[in-house]
Amino acid sequence: MNKKKTTRASLLAAGSMGIAVLAVGPTAAPALSTPALSTAAAPAAAGGGYLAPYFTAADLTGDREVTVDDLDLLVEAMGTTSTDASWPDVAPADLDGDLVITVSDLAALSQRVLHDDGDFALVEASAVEMQKAMNAGVVTSVQLTQAYLDRIAAYDRTVVDTSPTGRALASIIATSDVALEAAAASDAARAVNGGPSSMLDGIPVLLKDNYDTVDMPTTAGCGCWEDNQTEDDAAMVEGLRADGAIILGKASLDEFAFGFTSQFSAGSEPGDTVYVASPYATDKTAGGSSGGTGAAIAANLGAIGFGTDTGGSIRVPSSYNQLVGVRPTVGLASRDGIVPLALSQDTGGPMTRSVSDAAIALDAVVGSDPADPVTADADDRAPESYTSYLDPEALAGVRIGYLASMLPNDLAVQRLWAQAVEDLEAQGATVEEISIDGIDPVLGEGSGSTNEFKHDLDDYIEAHLGESVAARSLRAIIDTGHIVPSRASTYDRREQVTAEEYDAWMESHTAVLEGGRALVTGALDDNDLDAIVYPSGRPYGTHSTNMRLSPNTGLPAVTVPMGQAVATDLSVTGAGVNLEFLGREYAEGDLLGMTYAYEQATAHRTTPELYGALAGDVLEGVGSDESATPGDGTVTISAPAKVKAGQEFTVTVEQDAADLYAYDLSIGFDPGAVTYVVDSAGTDDTGATYESTGEGEVAVTHTKLGTSPATSGETTLATLTFVATASGPTGLVVEELETVDSEGTATTVVEAADAEVDVRKVPTSLDVDLSDDKVSKGSKVSLVATVGAAGSIAPTGKVKVLVDGDVVRRAEVVDGVAETRFKARSLGRNKVIVRFLPADPFKKSKGKAVLRTVR
Repeated sequence: MNKKKTTRASLLAAGSMGIAVLAVGPTAAPALSTPALSTAAAPAAAGGGYLAPYFTAADLTGDREVTVDDLDLLVEAMGTTSTDASWPDVAPADLDGDLVITVSDLAALSQRVLHDDGDFALVEASAVEMQKAMNAGVVTSVQLTQAYLDRIAAYDRTVVDTSPTGRALASIIATSDVALEAAAASDAARAVNGGPSSMLDGIPVLLKDNYDTVDMPTTAGCGCWEDNQTEDDAAMVEGLRADGAIILGKASLDEFAFGFTSQFSAGSEPGDTVYVASPYATDKTAGGSSGGTGAAIAANLGAIGFGTDTGGSIRVPSSYNQLVGVRPTVGLASRDGIVPLALSQDTGGPMTRSVSDAAIALDAVVGSDPADPVTADADDRAPESYTSYLDPEALAGVRIGYLASMLPNDLAVQRLWAQAVEDLEAQGATVEEISIDGIDPVLGEGSGSTNEFKHDLDDYIEAHLGESVAARSLRAIIDTGHIVPSRASTYDRREQVTAEEYDAWMESHTAVLEGGRALVTGALDDNDLDAIVYPSGRPYGTHSTNMRLSPNTGLPAVTVPMGQAVATDLSVTGAGVNLEFLGREYAEGDLLGMTYAYEQATAHRTTPELYGALAGDVLEGVGSDESATPGDGTVTISAPAKVKAGQEFTVTVEQDAADLYAYDLSIGFDPGAVTYVVDSAGTDDTGATYESTGEGEVAVTHTKLGTSPATSGETTLATLTFVATASGPTGLVVEELETVDSEGTATTVVEAADAEVDVRKVPTSLDVDLSDDKVSKGSKVSLVATVGAAGSIAPTGKVKVLVDGDVVRRAEVVDGVAETRFKARSLGRNKVIVRFLPADPFKKSKGKAVLRTVR
């Protein structure tokens, strides 16, 4: 049966799956409108990249996302087959490939709506999960932001590790005073627009404190710059805010991004040093220089983080903290407004708990910027969305190479590497050893920080440094004494670099970078490779050549958790080690696809045990029912055993559900005996919408949305109202029920006892009214018989008029009234009896009157 279009609200009911009820009656009635629901509508097209392809591939409306509008179209197309002319319009949603649109396809499409009304757990939540929960009204951006602020307050400067060597994380330098205000604005806009403006809308983000922000000072980790309030955001921060991200705070770092141990002086007394601890082992460093971002995101003090990388500063802390880190192609994202270390190699990028988060975050920050000339080609080279590469099968057919010299002599790394190769091959990749003649000088080239820092810092100071900052040169910074003491000699050496030394360095260094890029790209081409892979480092340790391959070629790299050390590795048990993928220029999408497939197949990331959920980090969703016990699938249809004709009655279909995500239900009835009450239908407390489509059948289509939890236990599938129109026994029957569980398995259920209803005849009353109770013999007498009955149906039938036992007239009852005339014949007192001879479903009745006849 082809079903008519349901309304959007019919599938967005607060507290339940939406129900579209399609009734069959003599005429079609329009869908009734529904009031505004507390549940947010499906999101509008996202400006910053809508997660693809899973959430977009089956789009039917052309807006490049799956929303409730697509479900409406599919409900209308139920039963369409590949031989129908309209098949091309709905073929993308034939997700089970059986060439017919069924409830299985509706369920599969529903799962691609960004919506989840189940319980929400903040710890380890991804941006996708946050958007689903916000769209379902389970959580708001304000709640997310406040929860992260609460976690920062509870965990960041508190020593929760009670071991003798336990330390506080010290991962956050500052939090934003306007973050909650921005989150409230995001929530308000979501309510007005029916969804987020992008996948980052309302998501709290932490920035390494070398990104300029208009609402917080940029210290670069140095006590000497605690008052560096810039007038502008960094270019990448502008991109994040434009996509609706909530800038939550600034993360700790190695002072001025020097080093891999995240030591800083900001917020401390002159002469003191603050160390960022790993949330997995607080006596160990979180890595650097983006160690604060790494520790904070790993400990769930923010949703998404950003770091910078000159010679490993994103990838080292990502490895130490079991995160995904992206070092983009130099030139993909603007560095304008980021405190530089060495612009020949500097780049900013995301640090996240998942590859999907990294892709979402990267979408917001890439693009050309005249203020950073190396980004001139970025607009042409960046895809519409990096999320379009997120395919769990992305490793199938991929060719990957590795260099034996990049495999550290470490028990944990060797074991994890062997497993990684096995895992890559299990996903369909070919992994082979390669050699690259001439690679050693590339891997041996040092960072540009020694010769470039002073020059590049001067440019930043001139263009961006806040007016109130006194230390306006590297020499002035050193002279303040408010720096990490152990870095003084490092700064002195760099302060002494002359313009001539800088120029000479840039000439030779640029040649090495360009040569290295050409050399490695050639090796990829010659060996027909998609990527080169290698361990990012060792447990709480680096392997310098591995960190240098990407910055010394300018090629992009993505690092992803590879596993953890165990006791037999003679290392720190539980210490993370990452696997790094390097590819061609601007091949970030391919790398994200490969790392996504690897991540999905292995799921190596673990959560730091010391930084678990706080009170309020888990919110109960309206769609959750933890007390429900999965049932045996029994279906029952129930109705009153006895009703009177003309009476409204309710029919309920229930299932003792085991795992119910969607269903298609048909209920049959005798239209000669009962009528489905279309006129009184509307939106009940589940947000259902009713329509009439034919005769003798009611069809109910019901689906959950997104990853909302399936229903289990006693579940009402339909509650319908009928009016009895004919007396006698009648039945209502479940003609067909097809259910789909949360795994997509469809089951047809036909065993359900009929609901038998005995419709009783309606008692009637009859009033007789004579035009005159005393007349002359032979004159005409007018008689009006009024038949009354309970209920909404007017009695029908005939009346028979008897005078002193003789039938004198018969008349039809019209609208409960019969009128007739008869001649008075017998003198004296005449007994007038009127008998009601009913049509079904009314009972007989009679009325009396007395007529006196005179001469």
